[in-house]
Amino acid sequence: TLLYTIKFESNTMLVSWDQTFVSDTRWCKFGSAKVAMEYHTLLDNPVWIGETAVAEDMPCSAASRMNAISVSQYPGVAVVANADIFNFNEIMLKYQFPLETARKEEVIIHLYKDLGISKALEEIQGEFSFILLDNQKSYLVRDGAGTRGLCYLEYSNSNGPVCAAFRASLLCTFSNLSSTGQVHHVPPGSVIFRESGTVWKRRIYTSVYQQPRFTTVISDKLKCEMSTLAQMRQRLRSVIKQSIECRTRSCETPGRIGLLLSGGLNCRIIGHVLQEIKVERVKTFFIGTRTAHERASSAQGARSIGSVHHDINLDTRTAFSDITPVIELIETYDTASVRKGLLLYTICKHIYEREKVDILFCGEGLDDIAGSQIFFKQARGDAEFQEAVDNHLKRPIGRDIYDKIASWFGIRIVFPFLDPLFTSHYLSYSSEERMPRFGIEKYFLRSCFHHSGMLAEEVVWKRREDWVDSASSYEASWVKYLQKLCQSRVEEAEGYSRREEVYTHNVPLTEEEYYYRTIFDALFPNQFSLVPAVFRPAFQVGTDPSPRSWSIYPQHLCVDFLGTVRMMV
Repeated sequence: TLLYTIKFESNTMLVSWDQTFVSDTRWCKFGSAKVAMEYHTLLDNPVWIGETAVAEDMPCSAASRMNAISVSQYPGVAVVANADIFNFNEIMLKYQFPLETARKEEVIIHLYKDLGISKALEEIQGEFSFILLDNQKSYLVRDGAGTRGLCYLEYSNSNGPVCAAFRASLLCTFSNLSSTGQVHHVPPGSVIFRESGTVWKRRIYTSVYQQPRFTTVISDKLKCEMSTLAQMRQRLRSVIKQSIECRTRSCETPGRIGLLLSGGLNCRIIGHVLQEIKVERVKTFFIGTRTAHERASSAQGARSIGSVHHDINLDTRTAFSDITPVIELIETYDTASVRKGLLLYTICKHIYEREKVDILFCGEGLDDIAGSQIFFKQARGDAEFQEAVDNHLKRPIGRDIYDKIASWFGIRIVFPFLDPLFTSHYLSYSSEERMPRFGIEKYFLRSCFHHSGMLAEEVVWKRREDWVDSASSYEASWVKYLQKLCQSRVEEAEGYSRREEVYTHNVPLTEEEYYYRTIFDALFPNQFSLVPAVFRPAFQVGTDPSPRSWSIYPQHLCVDFLGTVRMMV
């Protein structure tokens, strides 16, 4: 069986193990673009690389880091990667690999040939997905947090993937060649591989919720002396700093680092560390309607770190008009993902048109790891809290939506709080330590910055607000206005009343969900496997992703975090 790749504007976008896709399809769809493909033999083994492409109506190509890499030292071996490898310098210092290209992803090939796929993955610290080809061997790999997308197309009568790509839109074009074609995500932390014959296998090699590979100095902090507590808090702050600092090395041009600064604790921690390690001319970005309460907090945070701040106005009608291109990019109809996607799409479009940012820092992931969504306060004891956190982390809701949007505009988005160094360290503390206390979520992490001199106490003990909700005030919610616009469109069409007859998988509960679903179905027909689940809050506090709609939200507002801490002191 031959192996082919399709290249889009110098970006390898698809790998196929079936010649049918090359001979029968001259055009395929990528986002809003139509892509033409040509092929030639690149390696000694039967690997084919698409060489030219024509794109129509493209605002910006995806980052050029995704074209195939091969080296003369290992004929027949190639890697197609969407990757940021943050410990590249440490790997080179340790192994002294003779690199032939200017691409950091080349070390994947050398690590694989020297150590094997399992040991190679243990060495890599980064955010990545890649396809590794070694003659008749093939490996599809995603990082443990699932920050970068990787999908494959499978038929009911095939033994495994027939082609794979970083975006599902390419595969959906080819799925039309057979009515049984289904596009699946490679699960985060998994390797889908074929090492001999035609049998494909799957193995989980890591995850953000796995048992930590190391433990902290103390397992039960409650029984420690205060001096030990201080050491542990210092250690956690140091781990956070390392996770942020290693990502700054991926930016080779000064003044091209950005930060999503909503005003909450997560992004304020990142901002402070960037200032501490003396990153020059950081650009911060806030998005919200004119009534957004977080605007002042975001501006204050920007002043405290001396960043060049950008306050982007959110127009809900404009965001509504962006729903179709956003769903086309993020490849899901999950309501929480679409709302986040609309905010990020507006920010990235602003950056692309007016600024130059190579790396954009994001605080996403910390609230998942720390169990700080407000519904976690409903847990009755540390065992139930731990179970809820595990289930939340295992849910198949993709974090790759951020990269899918940012890379469309030539931006690399990074997640320091999803670094294995941080996640394994933080999860090594007992669930009793990590669960909310005194009605305060993220209490343990907040305590590590309490009176540390790094952040103002008002910031450390600031009540958490969901990013989507923080883009507007409670009284003039942009989410509610968005829901009304969706409802008006659904009322103009037919079918909502029959939704339970039409859908047996992820049945839409509201007009907004139904509207997103109809758009998705038009873009990705019959691809029910592409969205295995949608976000629903735990403990039955509600069905909508917005915490402001949950039954426990008023109770959350009643807790004065800083006042509670001062009373304890």
